[in-house]
Amino acid sequence: MSNLITDRVEFFLKDFPPFSFLESPELEVIAKSITVKYFKKEAYIFKEGDLNAGFVYVLRQGSVKLSHLESGQSVLLDQCEVGDIFGVRSVLSGKPYVMTAEATEETLVYAIKVEEFKRLLDEHTQFALFFASGYAAGQAVVRGGQQGASLSVSTVEENKLDYSRSIVTCSQDQSIKSAAEIMAGKNIGSIIIVDAEGMAVGILTDSDLRRKVVSKGIDFKIPVSEVMTGPVKTVSSDITVTEAQMFMLQQGIHHLLVTEDGTDKSLPVGMVSDHDILLSRLNHPSALIKALKQSDDPLKWAEIRDKAEEMLLTFLDQEVSMALVAGLISRINDMIIQKAITQSVEKLGLQDVSFCWLSLGSEGREEQLLRTDQDNAIVFEDVDDNDAMQAKLLELAGEVNNVLIQCGFEKCPADIMARNPQWCQPLTVWEKYFFDWVHSPDPKSVMNSTIFFDLRPVYGSHAIADQLHDFLDQVIYESGTFLNFLAKNALQNPAPLSFFKNLLVERSGEHADEFDIKARGMMPLADAARVLAYEHGIRGAYSTVDKFKALSGLEKNHAELMNEAAQAYEILMRYRAKSGLQHQDSGRYIDVSKLNKLEKQILKNAFQPVKEIQEVLEVRFKLQYFS
Repeated sequence: MSNLITDRVEFFLKDFPPFSFLESPELEVIAKSITVKYFKKEAYIFKEGDLNAGFVYVLRQGSVKLSHLESGQSVLLDQCEVGDIFGVRSVLSGKPYVMTAEATEETLVYAIKVEEFKRLLDEHTQFALFFASGYAAGQAVVRGGQQGASLSVSTVEENKLDYSRSIVTCSQDQSIKSAAEIMAGKNIGSIIIVDAEGMAVGILTDSDLRRKVVSKGIDFKIPVSEVMTGPVKTVSSDITVTEAQMFMLQQGIHHLLVTEDGTDKSLPVGMVSDHDILLSRLNHPSALIKALKQSDDPLKWAEIRDKAEEMLLTFLDQEVSMALVAGLISRINDMIIQKAITQSVEKLGLQDVSFCWLSLGSEGREEQLLRTDQDNAIVFEDVDDNDAMQAKLLELAGEVNNVLIQCGFEKCPADIMARNPQWCQPLTVWEKYFFDWVHSPDPKSVMNSTIFFDLRPVYGSHAIADQLHDFLDQVIYESGTFLNFLAKNALQNPAPLSFFKNLLVERSGEHADEFDIKARGMMPLADAARVLAYEHGIRGAYSTVDKFKALSGLEKNHAELMNEAAQAYEILMRYRAKSGLQHQDSGRYIDVSKLNKLEKQILKNAFQPVKEIQEVLEVRFKLQYFS
C-alpha cells in the first residue's frame, strides 16, 4: 500500500512545474517524504500571523482559498487549483504567514517538509528559480509557471499624527508686509501670530493675504493682528490622524496648532495642515499621486517622495510584484519631474518651445526605486538661433535639476544632467553625438551608449525623442559592427560566482568583503538586454524586465532563458532596494554574511541566467574572434 501511494504521488507531481523539472529518482524521494493531509470544508490549513507549521503545500484535490485581513474584513487574494503550491512565502521570507489558507470544500493536500523543500532549493537550480521568480513577482500562490495573484497591500491601522515640529511665528504688532516677507523667505503658507509671552493668538495664511489684504487693497503697513484669523484652533500632540481630519472638516479650517497641553493657553510646539493629513494617509499609490497633483510646492514633493520610499519598504516587506512597484515609483518620479518643468516653463515663458526632457540610465529604464543620482538631458528642435534657445533651456534645466536635488535626487558625479550645456542640445547635435559614438566605438563612447541609449521621453515633444530613436536605430543598423562592441562591453562583468559557486565579493577598499549587486549582477543583465533589444529593433520596452519579456517572444530558441533573465533581474532589484532602504544608501553593496542560507541560494540562482545569456552574446556576435 505504501508503494502504491508513493507511486500515485510521484505520478501526480511530475505533471506540475517545478516538480516536472526533476528526474524520476528525485521525484521518488520527494513522494516518499510527503504527508497526505485531509481538511474538512471551512477548516484552516494555516492562519495569517501564525508561524510556519513546517510544511509547503500542494493542492491534490478540493479547493483552498487564500485571504488577507484588511480593516477587520477578510479579503480574497486567490483561489488555489489542483497542482497549485502555497505556503511557500513564509519559507522564503522567514516570516509568519501573511495570509490565511482555508478549505472551501473537502480537500486533500500533499505536505512537503520544509527541510526537504529547502534541500530541493539548494540542489536544483531550475526548481529554486521557479519559486524565486514567484517571490520576486509577489505571487500569493505559485501555479504551474503561470502568473499568480499579487498580494494586496493595506496599512490602515490608526496611527498618531506625524506633525511638523518646525513652526514660524511673528509678533502681533508686526506689519502685514513683515509677516509676508517672513513667509516668502521661509517658503511657507502660514505663520503663527504670538503675544509677548509667546502664546498663539492667531494665524495668517496665504489665503488670508489674498482674501483680506490684496483683494481689498489693505495697506501692508498695518499690524498683522488686523487681518489674522483668530483664535487659532489648537490640539494636543497625541491626536490621531482621523481625529485631526474630522476636526478640520467640522471647523472648515486647513491648519491646526499643536500646543503643549492642547489649548491656546500653552506654548505652541508644532503645526498640522490639511496637506499633512493627506500625507499621513499616504499608504496607497493613488493617494501619493493625488497629493502630487494637488501640490505646487517642491518642499511638499520632497515629502511625498519620502512617503513613496516608506511605501516602497512596505511593498517589499509584503512582497508585492517588483514590476508593479517599479512602475509606481517611476510614475511618481516622472510626476515630480513634470511638475518641476511645468513650473519653470510657465515662469520663463517657454510654452511655445519645442523640446523634450529625457530621463537616462536607470530612470530611463524605469528602475530608479531609490533616490540615487539623476541622469537627464534635453533635446530641442533646431531653430534659427540654436545658441539663444540653448541659453533659455539651460536656465530651465538649472531650476529643474535643483528641484530634483531638493527632492533627494543627487547630482550626477559625471555631470550628465540637462543643466550641462553638453547635454542640452538641438536634435542635429544629438544625432552627431550618436553617429560618432556608433562609428567610433572607443571605451568612452561605449560607456556613453549604456547611459544615453536608455533614453526615455518624460516631458515635452515625444516626436523629437522618436526622431532621435529612429536616427539611432538607423546608424546602428548601418554600422554593422557597433553591436559587437556593445556586446563585448556586456561581457566585462562575468557571472559573479567563484569556481566553488560562492558569491564574488570586493577584495579591498571601503566595501571589502561586500557584494556589488549592481556591477556584478544587474549591469550584465541590463547590458545584455540593451544589446539584444537594439538587435531586434524593440521600441517602447524601457525596463530591463520588459526588454527580456519582449525578447522571449522573438528569441524562440532562447525564450525560456529570456524569461528566467527577467525573473532574475526582478530578484536583484528587490535585494538592492531592500539593502538600500535598510542602510539608507544606494543599496549597491550587500553584506553577504548577513544573508541566511536561503537568501544566498536565491541570489546565486539568479546569476545562472547571467552566465547563459553571456554565452549567447559571445557566440552570436563572435566575440571570441572580435577585437
